[in-house]
Amino acid sequence: MALEGTLRDFSFADILQLISLQRKTGVLTLKADDNVTTVSFIDGNIVGASTLNQHTEDLIGLILLKRGEVEDGELKEALQRQEETLQRIGRILIDHGVVTIDTVRSALQQQVLQIVYRVFRWNDGDYHFSQESDIDYDRELTEPMAADHIIMEGARMTDEWPFIEQWLPDRNVIFIQSDPGRELKIVEPADDDFDDLGFSFSDTPPPKSEPRPARIEGQVTANQMAVYRLIDGRDDVHEVILSSPLIEFETCKALADLLEMGLIRQRTNDEIAEVELLIDPVVSSKRPSVLGAVPWLAIPFLILLGFAFTIMPRNPINPTFSARAEYWERYVVQSQSWLRMDWLARAAETEFFMHGFYPADLEETSISRSNPELTSDPWGRPYRIAIRGDRLMFTGSDSQGQPVPILIHSRSLAWEGETPESGDRQGPGLILLP
Repeated sequence: MALEGTLRDFSFADILQLISLQRKTGVLTLKADDNVTTVSFIDGNIVGASTLNQHTEDLIGLILLKRGEVEDGELKEALQRQEETLQRIGRILIDHGVVTIDTVRSALQQQVLQIVYRVFRWNDGDYHFSQESDIDYDRELTEPMAADHIIMEGARMTDEWPFIEQWLPDRNVIFIQSDPGRELKIVEPADDDFDDLGFSFSDTPPPKSEPRPARIEGQVTANQMAVYRLIDGRDDVHEVILSSPLIEFETCKALADLLEMGLIRQRTNDEIAEVELLIDPVVSSKRPSVLGAVPWLAIPFLILLGFAFTIMPRNPINPTFSARAEYWERYVVQSQSWLRMDWLARAAETEFFMHGFYPADLEETSISRSNPELTSDPWGRPYRIAIRGDRLMFTGSDSQGQPVPILIHSRSLAWEGETPESGDRQGPGLILLP
């Protein structure tokens, strides 16, 4: 079946419905700007999804951590084993008895749905469906999901987003609880709310004209309470979404509901200053008098002092500024390391397009020949490269040699499938549209 075109002419919901009705097996690739999303199907059911610009909240380890299924220490140990073995994080946690198969299966389902539901909000883009005889996926951990149910939920979300965006036009806003001491009662959600994971697979969607249910004072749903507890007056909407155990849509919907009920409100400038005072009351109380007493001749000294404060975090024998050094490593050096892995991934993809295969070793990439220092992290340790399923993976570590989530770089392969003995790469496979 040749199925390709633009989302302006054929909506994402229509594409899913067609693949579902015809019970097709293959890979749907969608491109919009710099984002590429792939959705895998078996007999019309969704069995996998991945995206080029992976969101942090889509990481399986973070999903399990936010849902309370794993402890922070357990996840760190699993990430360290992943760096050593390049196994999938879910499989490592199962093999070591940290979580059950059903727990990982539920987290994988949430990961796939988060990716798929975002595509419903795309206004434009190109799509291409590559029909295959079979799709390689983990049948033990992945439960096929009926596309028709996802279409109904996607339509509901599309209808709800305008209401949400009225209340959340800016995701950099910080909210506080209007009455922190107020007692709230958790009640069962109305029929139009999702379940605890934010997913509902009812047979028929509610009518669009159905009015919003009346709210009872002091009563909230479990989802609304989960998000309400994350409102601390310091984290903005982006950070709340990242911390929430719910999917992005359900978190934003709960925020909009809490705003509508008056349980939370935007933080004022005075409250911002108060929070800063609580963080460092001594420095804050002295700041006005000190600044007022500084003569103009001290300005060059202050410039030199600021420069010294910038350099001191790099001094390993200076314990006073260890927190600044940690900040420098986390947000600057680790970001530099991730960029190196991204360059290496692009070089590996270039090798594929030029020679028909991905390099098995970093020494085979064009970047390693022109800039050999980029094959190692800022601390001199070489990166590791591996192909796992349909992903090209690079892994690195921090200054202590410990794995961290930001230094696991995963990229979709441009081609998926076995290489025949003749050397010609004929399907099954996935070709990204130019």
